[in-house]
Amino acid sequence: MKKVLTFDKLRFAAECRRLEAAVAASGFVPDVVLGIESGGRYVAELIFDGVEHCYVSLRRPGTAAKQGALTKVLRRMPRFVNDVLRLAESWVLSRRTPRPAGFHGCLPEGLDGKQAILIVDDAVDSGSTMLSVRDAVAAAFPQAYVSCAAIAVTTDKPLIVPDYSLYLKNFLIRFPWSADMKK
Repeated sequence: MKKVLTFDKLRFAAECRRLEAAVAASGFVPDVVLGIESGGRYVAELIFDGVEHCYVSLRRPGTAAKQGALTKVLRRMPRFVNDVLRLAESWVLSRRTPRPAGFHGCLPEGLDGKQAILIVDDAVDSGSTMLSVRDAVAAAFPQAYVSCAAIAVTTDKPLIVPDYSLYLKNFLIRFPWSADMKK
């Protein structure tokens, strides 16, 4: 059974430090941290100070649907109701066959000439976003060593499992910016 964890700003910052420590403990030292908008930006901003950071945008279609009026409704619901909704969404996602998203757009100029690139996101669900970004970076910069990190992997069979993660498969994370996070 999956469990929903809620990270306030302090807990989120602590988890980012744990993720950074896991990457550093492996011996991987990034020249640049590439955050995937928008959750990956928040993670990237809190790890590897002193290393160049840049960002790329590639969002799932469902992400935009969770904004606006729905956010207001979700924030007024009791936490246990939102937990049930998250678990239901996760169940639906687990029944779908993930497909690569395809990368449309430009990679940041900050990646040019870098030897070690760390791609970060908040969570990997289907894996299509991280896989698309990783493949685009690897194709554009074949000389670079590309590694991936995320706070959580939420499904059993994503298209890509990041090299570094803190929570695997049985956890769903409510981040400080989540649509159902109480303010």
